[in-house]
Amino acid sequence: MNLLKKKAPVHTVYEKCLDCYKCIRMCPVKAIKVVKGQAHIMYERCICCGRCVNNCPTNAKRYRSDVDSVKLLLSGNRKAVVSLAPSFVSDLRGWTSEKIIAALKKLGFSAVSETALGADFLSAQIARELTQQDLTQSGGKPRFMISSACPAIVAYIKRYKPELAPFVSPHASPLLTHARFLHSRYGKETAVVFIGPCFAKKLEADLYENDIDAALTFQELDEWLQKENITPESVSVTSDCAFEPRRSAKGAFFPIEGGEITAFSAYISKAASAAKADTGQDLDTVSMSGINAVKRLLMNFEPESLDKPLFLELLACSGGCINGPGMSSCSLQRIIRNTRLRSYAGTADDTLDDSTLSLSPLIKADYPLNTLPKTIYTEQEIAEALQLVGKSNLDDRRNCGSCGYDTCRDLAVAFLNGWAEKSMCASYMRKLASQTANGIMKSTPSGAVIVDKHLQIIDCNEPFARIMGEETENLYADKPGLGGADLTKIAPFAQYFTSVIEPNGPDQIQCDVREGKKIFHIKVFAIEKGETAAGIVDDITEPRVRIDKTVERARDVIKKNAAVTQQIAFLLGENAAESEAILNSIIESYTVEEEEHDA
Repeated sequence: MNLLKKKAPVHTVYEKCLDCYKCIRMCPVKAIKVVKGQAHIMYERCICCGRCVNNCPTNAKRYRSDVDSVKLLLSGNRKAVVSLAPSFVSDLRGWTSEKIIAALKKLGFSAVSETALGADFLSAQIARELTQQDLTQSGGKPRFMISSACPAIVAYIKRYKPELAPFVSPHASPLLTHARFLHSRYGKETAVVFIGPCFAKKLEADLYENDIDAALTFQELDEWLQKENITPESVSVTSDCAFEPRRSAKGAFFPIEGGEITAFSAYISKAASAAKADTGQDLDTVSMSGINAVKRLLMNFEPESLDKPLFLELLACSGGCINGPGMSSCSLQRIIRNTRLRSYAGTADDTLDDSTLSLSPLIKADYPLNTLPKTIYTEQEIAEALQLVGKSNLDDRRNCGSCGYDTCRDLAVAFLNGWAEKSMCASYMRKLASQTANGIMKSTPSGAVIVDKHLQIIDCNEPFARIMGEETENLYADKPGLGGADLTKIAPFAQYFTSVIEPNGPDQIQCDVREGKKIFHIKVFAIEKGETAAGIVDDITEPRVRIDKTVERARDVIKKNAAVTQQIAFLLGENAAESEAILNSIIESYTVEEEEHDA
């Protein structure tokens, strides 16, 4: 399937992107490339975990809204059924299950069913396999299975951990299982719309568009209800405000860490009791949530090293789906979400009866994502890429992470892949800015000085030292830049620097200061209010400077008086032209004199 035929689940609003690279820092798989300072999501690499969306400081990363598509669907002739994630009890405050069903029907849906029913079907199937089948795999090794419940985790393993892909459960996710169940119950023409806390469900809906018509987040639902002025108080609960065909059992535990293991353990106990056998006791189970924690758990893991069968329950969101990126009540404390879900799931039946389970459709499925190709670069190529940002040796590689990558080496690989730009390296840009500033300081014929708020010199050039006199010039020869010197003891115009540094002071001051036989023309401006200021200083009593200043001021006179001259030209006649000719002659004579001086 071509995922690009409609807008991808997560995208960038480019005019809001401010090249902070926080999205790259937060992305667990670095599925973001920077082009001309803006972060572009590489859809073929994205696992839709939502971390970039929830952590973007400017709201430039957003997920695709499918509300309009669902409204269009509801306006048609197809029956539409909601697959509602059980984590609604942790998010939609004030909404009981009966009231949220009434609200969804008011929006136009025909029925509402719990996604957790699919979780129950999946749990029962896993329980059957773990009790009725040998817990070994080919070669006599202990069986190893990774849950297929979390689409972001499955996408991560399929794309980035291909060595573990064969161990992902061949069963459909709870959502896909539930969608197929709803089609078996209501007919294939029935539209199925998922509503829950997960961005990755949008990717799953794209991959299985024949089974799942759309996926909305709780946030989308909350905003939709607000626009329609539908509140818990405004809906009327009737006898048909119940989950179809019934409420789920312990599958409602799936949204929390360890919930899937809790659910299928109940079915294992049921199967063991029915068989009057002590089955499933040799199985180890491990639950882990949070994509970065999962990455660490799977790092260098070799299934061949297992000495017992193992089932891994892995969830991309820390704490489980109840903390998914699509939750509407982001301020609600995690522990409250957890306790609400546990309380709700705790009142459900332990298992579904056999008559309900018999309605379950086939739940075999394979997540259709391919392993991403990985280009291996030579050490020489990586060294050359590092050289682009001035990192020729290990001391230059600070691994500060400001670019979004964990190490300078990772950034170099991103360069080679075409995903990164030199401007992303803060230390490189700082060094470049420093070199540029130093170049300007050294090349300008005027005196230049930078001071801090205490009027201690940060840096200055040689012309400044020369203008300030022989003593300062000698000091500069011993200590280039005069770093740490007190400006008040060197220059007679230090007070102007104090003025522009003050938070409420002017941004710039330009004036002439007389000191003995010298006249200093100074331009002082704030670099950072309250912290630093810079000054450009000329001794206009020096012959060359006098020429420059006379020419500059003559040109200024012409510029300022041009408009007036034009307005009164008819009165002055040739006198106006003569005045301009005189000024131009001054410029020309000084310019010629200056050229002769240069020669």
